[in-house]
Amino acid sequence: LSNMVGLQQQRAAAGLQVVQVSLHSVFTGAPGTGKTTVARLYADMLRKLGVLQRGHLVEVDRAGLVAGYSGQTAIKTDEVISRALDGVLFIDEAYSLAPAKEGDSYGQEAINTLLKRMEDYRNRLVVVVAGYTDEMERFIGSNPGLASRFNRTVFFPNYGAEEMLEICRRIARSNDYDIDEALVDALLLHLTQKSKGAGEDFGNARYVRNLFESMVLAHSNRLATLENPDRSQLTLLNTNDLNEAIRVLG
Repeated sequence: LSNMVGLQQQRAAAGLQVVQVSLHSVFTGAPGTGKTTVARLYADMLRKLGVLQRGHLVEVDRAGLVAGYSGQTAIKTDEVISRALDGVLFIDEAYSLAPAKEGDSYGQEAINTLLKRMEDYRNRLVVVVAGYTDEMERFIGSNPGLASRFNRTVFFPNYGAEEMLEICRRIARSNDYDIDEALVDALLLHLTQKSKGAGEDFGNARYVRNLFESMVLAHSNRLATLENPDRSQLTLLNTNDLNEAIRVLG
């Protein structure tokens, strides 16, 4: 996409016909697979290419767009879109705007307002909608306007055990904790078991963060009886902490 946008800009500078590229995208996959992070990187890329002036990311969900009373949703959605102009509007769990059960006039009002503003501000607004794969397919198929504007889908697969182990190591390192070798082996075994057959309800990086935080809590409880723990004791997580974290998380 970056190459295509850049080349079209060069063609325009040379006086050649330019192909209008739709920048709106659908991100699908399980939670914790990096959709929001990539949306932020995408916004920055478009800023560097000169497509967007600011390249900031405005993240919302249904609650950020839909109001509690008739007629107010359009106003609320407009306010969000105004904040996102010259950047990327990221709508998480966008499928909730068009639930499977009919009769949700508020969600439809938000969608209609969004579609109109995408046309009004086609040179100033990029929209990324995200959510579970099957739900997002239903959402895009629920409205011809959505299907015509969102013609690019990026699928985010679940992380593998090795990737989740590296995520855990990075989280630990950034918080001044160490993981001993025995814990590395135990973590890899546990994460391998968790990732086997994991569907789109698996938390991926979110699960890893929850696991790390539970290990930190177990570590704190383990050291609570020590009067003056040394630096190694203050920083080193072990398999006992993991076992307790697994017990707590279930």
